[in-house]
Amino acid sequence: MSTDQNTLAGLENQAFSLMARLHVIIRRETGRVTDIEYMRIDPVYCRHVLNMAMSMPNDDLPQICEKLQEVYFGPEGLFVRTPPKPSLLSRLTNTAAEVQTASVPANTIAETMQASRPSDARDQHHIELNEAVEKAYIGRLR
Repeated sequence: MSTDQNTLAGLENQAFSLMARLHVIIRRETGRVTDIEYMRIDPVYCRHVLNMAMSMPNDDLPQICEKLQEVYFGPEGLFVRTPPKPSLLSRLTNTAAEVQTASVPANTIAETMQASRPSDARDQHHIELNEAVEKAYIGRLR
């Protein structure tokens, strides 16, 4: 294993450890849950959580946030060294675009499915889908 890979793995381990501590303190202080995995791959979410944590009255949070800021956004940070993975929302958008450009139009599939279902079942399915989307927390804190 090269030194660069070893350093990268070390930074990732350090970041995970710091994010776990950050998560526990935020949960204890506010009851809010942060998503460590999403914070690891999305720089916007990571900055949001760090900014939120910096505004909290806790003695440990400023040190943790400063270290995470350096690990992720410093000159040799993880988001600087390796490009971040695409966020879940952008992957969802890309997938939807791929479905629309597929050889069978997506609306044809949807129309076929709707035609095979009675209208009451379609309405119930639509309501259930909307409720599921409302309960989801992708891209925001709970």
